[in-house]
Amino acid sequence: MKRKVRWFVFGSLMMAIGAILGFWVHEGLSSSQTDQILAKVGNFIITQADLDEMTRKFKIFRKEKPFNPEEKKEMLNNIIKQVLIMQEAERMKLDKNPIIDTKLKMAKIEILMKEYVSSVVEPKVQVTKKDVEDYLSQTPDLIPKETVVLKEIVVKTEAEAKEIIKELKGGASFSTLAAQKSISPTKIHGGRVRPPVGGKFPKEIEEVVSKLKVGEYSEPIKTEQGYTIIFLENRKVRSKKEIDNLMEKVKEKIEALLRTRKIEEIMEKKVEELKKNTPIEVYYDRIQ
Repeated sequence: MKRKVRWFVFGSLMMAIGAILGFWVHEGLSSSQTDQILAKVGNFIITQADLDEMTRKFKIFRKEKPFNPEEKKEMLNNIIKQVLIMQEAERMKLDKNPIIDTKLKMAKIEILMKEYVSSVVEPKVQVTKKDVEDYLSQTPDLIPKETVVLKEIVVKTEAEAKEIIKELKGGASFSTLAAQKSISPTKIHGGRVRPPVGGKFPKEIEEVVSKLKVGEYSEPIKTEQGYTIIFLENRKVRSKKEIDNLMEKVKEKIEALLRTRKIEEIMEKKVEELKKNTPIEVYYDRIQ
């Protein structure tokens, strides 16, 4: 039952937006007159193209698993329910609400811009192996050659940090002090720090860690949170195989990044071109 409710709510939103924006008119989503009609709700026609579009949107929640015939029937029934509610909303003139009109206007901008990018811009974009290799040559340390396991104690003042250093020198457990005195969320794990996104810690931390031996802790480091004391629990050099495996993933991300940059460049160039032929008036002083 819960899954049906989620489908109904999500689908209703898509149907309402599409209908009022003009994507789902009485002829359905497809402009082809030969498209197979699956249902009629009043004067609203639901076509195979409509069902295909709806199932396509839900595939992302199913990890691209295809719909079986019974699930497609259920989806069609859900679309019919959505159309009935949409028609009732129109009879109540809810689509005339200025707030709804604003939301739909912004939705139309977003939808058509995405369609322009996917249909017009993306086919023009190519990222070559050389592009990726050139990017890698400019960022040779993109993949750290080693992994480290760190613990931290974060406090607000330098005086607190110095007091903790005294306790550590006296033989206190780093993990115990982290749990008791650290203001970082890592305190619940004895100060254990999760590997950072991208594999690198902030520069000030990296510099200190590079000089530590396993089992050593640092002097207090001034950070955005306050003062941090780092403990190096373990250090492991990555094998060539591990680096090679990571490199393949990194190359995929670089390709995606370069593709996005090229799309942005084309879009910016197009915007500047359109500005030359489009009257634009901007009233910054009216912004509230």
